[in-house]
Amino acid sequence: MHAHRLRCVVTADHQLSLTLPPDFPMGSAEVIVLSDAPAPSTDDALVLRQASDLDALFESLKTLQPSGRTIEEIDRQVAEERDSWER
Repeated sequence: MHAHRLRCVVTADHQLSLTLPPDFPMGSAEVIVLSDAPAPSTDDALVLRQASDLDALFESLKTLQPSGRTIEEIDRQVAEERDSWER
């Protein structure tokens, strides 16, 4: 295996350009890009994922047909469910 490490800049449009030395072998290769920026904390990543999940949920809710139940019927069903819980 032949490896070559070099520094590069990822541009605003998420592009990068690499020029390898002449002695680098031609053919199939694997590229791994490591950022100098710290990885987002687990909490930050979770918040972003939850926000994305909520956006997807709200979009899917827009496609549902109304159930035809009144607010009073829904409130009564919620109250019955709550009353059934063990306290």
